[in-house]
This record gives sequence, structure tokens and C-alpha cells, in this order.
Amino acid sequence: MSETNYVIINSRFRTNNSNSTSDFTFNLGESIEVNEIALKSVSMINAVYNVPAAYNFMQVNNGTVDQQLLIPVGQYTITSLSAAVALELTNIYGGTNTVTLNTLTKKLDFVTTTPLKYKAVALSPLAIVLGFGDSVTSSIINYYPVVASSNVSAPFLPSLEGENNYHIVSTTLGQGQGSLLKNNEKQPIILTIPCNVNFGDVINYEVNEINLNKRRFTRPINIQDIDIRIIDDNGDIVDLGNTQVELVVQIITPSIAPYSIQGNHMMI
Repeated sequence: MSETNYVIINSRFRTNNSNSTSDFTFNLGESIEVNEIALKSVSMINAVYNVPAAYNFMQVNNGTVDQQLLIPVGQYTITSLSAAVALELTNIYGGTNTVTLNTLTKKLDFVTTTPLKYKAVALSPLAIVLGFGDSVTSSIINYYPVVASSNVSAPFLPSLEGENNYHIVSTTLGQGQGSLLKNNEKQPIILTIPCNVNFGDVINYEVNEINLNKRRFTRPINIQDIDIRIIDDNGDIVDLGNTQVELVVQIITPSIAPYSIQGNHMMI
């Protein structure tokens, strides 16, 4: 005989040794004997900036010396992004500098007092956002253009769409299916959630019973702690700005459980 129960996990009630609301451990309050376990639903705010800390800098060069162009982390429109980049170019080089969206090509045009070229490689992740790409091959040292210029048009479209997907990772819930490989380490993805709402809106995602990614145990095991990580398509833990995440976990126990669990309290 078995019984299906549901655990509501809210990151607000994460354990004290948790890192953040996107990298935490939830304690059930007591050890529960489990036959099967699965993630049923997730509710979270789309709170990851389209220019996060990992993408807010790049190298620019005046033909001789590299300088780091650094803009504040935030949620940008193409207008506010252009203004922030132009301001930083002025802070670095002085003069008059503008960054504008070309109405025909929809690419960014850079007009600067000082002739510049832009490094478009992995060490300049803002280059991807601005439309310089990450693998420009016109120069062996990956500058665009090859020769510094006061009038430069980015070769690609700017990228301000932000995250495409969020992935829920858990060693407690995972069984090695749908893993994402990073640095030769597999991360057990339990659920992939498409990011189909605007920044600041709530993502509500629920899995129907047929498609539940259940972890089944050959014999019942006791579970007390459930680890949760939320990562992006690159395998990096996302920064949700301390906004809360709520998950519903389905637990099938070998006998009727007298409790339902919510938050950090056991409720009869």
C-alpha cells in the first residue's frame, strides 16, 4: 500500500547553510520514508537581468592599449544599454561618443572621438550582448574591426533577450536523466522551464502526471533534506535577486503519512 503526498518547498524556509534562493537546501523537519519522489510544479519570478554580472564588461582598444568597458548590472532596453555604453566610453576616453541603433539594420553603430576596436572573445562577454559576437574571425587576436576606427557598426544583432530557460537541479530528486554537462561534471536536471514571461513577472510551471520525472527507489529510503539549484543554459547558478521560489514535490510513501508539510512546519 502506498500514499501520495505533496510537499510545498519555499526558499524562504531554506536551511541556514544555503547560499541563496536559487541554491538552497530545504529540511522536511523529519525523515520520511519514500518510494518515489518527483517535482510537480515551480513558481518563481523571472528576476535574472539581461545584463548580469557575468556579461557586463568587455575589452576595448585604441590601437595600442586595452581598456575595460564596464557598465552597471541591470535590466536594459536597447536605448538604456546604448546610453550606458556611450557614457562609459566617454568616461574612459573623453570626447564625444554615441551608440545608436541603426533603424535599417537594427545593429548598433558606435561613433567615438577616439578610434577604437572591440575585443569579441570569451573574456569580453558584453561583446555578445552588443552584437560583436564571441568568435569574430577577421583578426587573429579577435578584435573588431581589425584597425581601430571612429565609426564602427557591430557585425551582429544585439542580444537583450535574457535567459531562455531555467533548469531545476537536485541530487535528491534526480536520477541522472536529462543531465547538463559542465566542466566534466553532470548536473541532474529535474525540470526545464522555458522563460516565456517578461522580466519581473511570475513563471508558473506545472507538470502533468504522465510527464513527471519520477525518481523511483528499489526499496524505500529515508529523506529529510532536499537540495535545489536553479541554473541557466550555461550551467551557472542564476541570481534571482533574493526573490523567493516555491516548488511542489510529490512524494509517494509506502504507507499513509499522517502529515502534510508546508513551509517549515508540519501540519496535521
